Formats: sequence, C-alpha cells, structure tokens
Amino acid sequence: MTPQFLFPWWLIALLMVPMAALCLLLLVRRPRQRWSWLRRLLMVLLLAVVLVRPSTPLDGLPTQRMNANVFFVVDRTGSMNAEDYAEGAPRLDGVKADMRRIMQMTEGSRYSIIAFDSVAAQQLPLTTDAGAAEAWIDTLTTEPTAYSRGSNVDRARTTLITALQETRAEDPDSSILVYVFSDGENTDGQESEAFSPAAQFVDGGAVLGYGTAQGGRMRAQGGATDGEYITDGSGAEGRSVIDENQLKTIAGQMGVPYLHRTDPEAAIEGTMEGIELKAVPLESSTRARSFEDWYWVASIPLALLFLWELGEMTRRLPRDQQRDQQRATDSRGEGQRR
Repeated sequence: MTPQFLFPWWLIALLMVPMAALCLLLLVRRPRQRWSWLRRLLMVLLLAVVLVRPSTPLDGLPTQRMNANVFFVVDRTGSMNAEDYAEGAPRLDGVKADMRRIMQMTEGSRYSIIAFDSVAAQQLPLTTDAGAAEAWIDTLTTEPTAYSRGSNVDRARTTLITALQETRAEDPDSSILVYVFSDGENTDGQESEAFSPAAQFVDGGAVLGYGTAQGGRMRAQGGATDGEYITDGSGAEGRSVIDENQLKTIAGQMGVPYLHRTDPEAAIEGTMEGIELKAVPLESSTRARSFEDWYWVASIPLALLFLWELGEMTRRLPRDQQRDQQRATDSRGEGQRR
C-alpha cells in the first residue's frame, strides 16, 4: 500500500489527532454515551483513512501508440436502419461489428469518427482512447426520422478532407486509414461531389457497403412512430436499396478497396496492404505512473456510520427540545416562588 494524501500529511494529522483524542476522552468519561462516542471515534478513523488514500501502485503504463490514424466515416441516415443485413438485421448492426473488428486490427492507433446524416460532424476527434470510440459505437443510432432532409454520401466529404489535411501536417510520419460505412443511397436528388482530393492523404482503408439489391424495410427512429416501419406518401412500404456503383466510385476516387458487407464474420481484407503498424518511437512517448485506489473500502462504512449518527440526532432532537422547555418552565416556577 502507498499513501496518496488528499491533503498534506501534517494537515491531516493536525485535524484528525485532536478529534480522535476528544472522542477517546469522552468515550472514557461518559460511560452512558459510550456507544455514541465509539461510533464517532470510528468515523474519525475512517475519515483519516479516506484522506490518506491508500493505493496500490501499478506498473508504469506506456502511452506509446501505433503509427496509424484511423478515420471512421459513418452514415447515420435513416436508410441504415433497413433490415437487409445478415439475415434481416439492420445495416447499422453490420457497421458496429465492422468498426469493432477494425479497431482490433489497428489496436493502439488513434481513432476519429465523422458521422453524417442531414449534416456532417467530427463527433470524435483523433484520440488514443479506444474506450471513447467503443462508447460511441455502443450508442450509435440513425438520425431521428422526423429530422431527415434526404441523404447524400458526400455530406462528410469536406469535414473528412479538412481533418486529413490537419492530421498529415500534425503527424506526417504516421499512416492514415479511412473507412467509410454506408449504403451509398442518395435521396436528395443531387449528384455527389468527388472524394478525389482525399486520396493524397489516404494510405489505406476501405469503403464498406451495406444492404442488398432487393432492399429492406426501415423502422422509424424517435418520435410518435418510433419502431414502426416507414411508409411512403401513398402508404406503401418504404424500402432502401444499396447503391454499390456509388460506393465503388468513392472507393476508386480515394484509392481504397470496396467491400460489400453481408456477414459480420467475413474478413475485412486488403484494407491495410503495405502498411506496417509499429509503435511511435520511445522518445516521443511518455510513461504514466498509475495507482489502484482503496479508500472506497473505508468510505462505505463511513457513510453508513454518518447516516446512523444523523438518525440518532434526529431522534434526540424532540427530546432535547422537550427537556429545554421543561427547564424553562421550572426556572419560571422557581422565580415566582421567590
């Protein structure tokens, strides 16, 4: 155990020692209140343990990272709810599975997530915190159906190119991998702008397509119709169909392969050809000393004793008031007799 003092040790001693001594003294001198003062003594000792903060030192954890910056470009439009992936699952289930698979392939890299629906935004800046990326994946849903303004796969284009330019300038020695997850469907009636300007920054990755030529039904997201299947203006069943030509065009413009994804267990091949992941040189990394805290072991009984003390004070309050009133009455009676 190693103490990690919350305050300077001398200040903790200055506060805790007199309090413990007072409780010990009253514990001896007031036998009728022995249990109350024993409880208070234990509270002081437990509080001292919390302030000392006993910890177990862990091995120094290297903050080195792998020499890759991985960008996920994720389609969150309503069509990604279409149920034509892996035996009727929503397309977004495939996106989540593939994102996790790629993170396993590139473990230790930096990750960034750019999502697009009616608008595009970098929802996770480049970070080595894989847990943050995992948390984002866990909560991934499509945009609320009521807010949809049509879709176009080029919505993330400008945000992506800007992020790639900044990353190349800031970290020129690391590889850049870009993975685009979409069904390629455009419903806004506009032609998609080319992703060609991104090619000069991209070292690897892929465009991953979801959906089938037969298409799938989509459930509404949010609002009064949440979970219901979407219908068109005539009341007919709405269906979304993958546009593989669009996705292949984007892949060709960026110089990465296109993969049609229908099975979460299928390999994501050819996306890292010629890229060798290795740790960033030691001189550009640091080592962080870390500890496992144990003060919570004392804080739990401390909280229980505090609640006990609070209950005792609440129970005694009416009796103390009654006793004070009785003393005041006796004093007035004594004064009248005189």
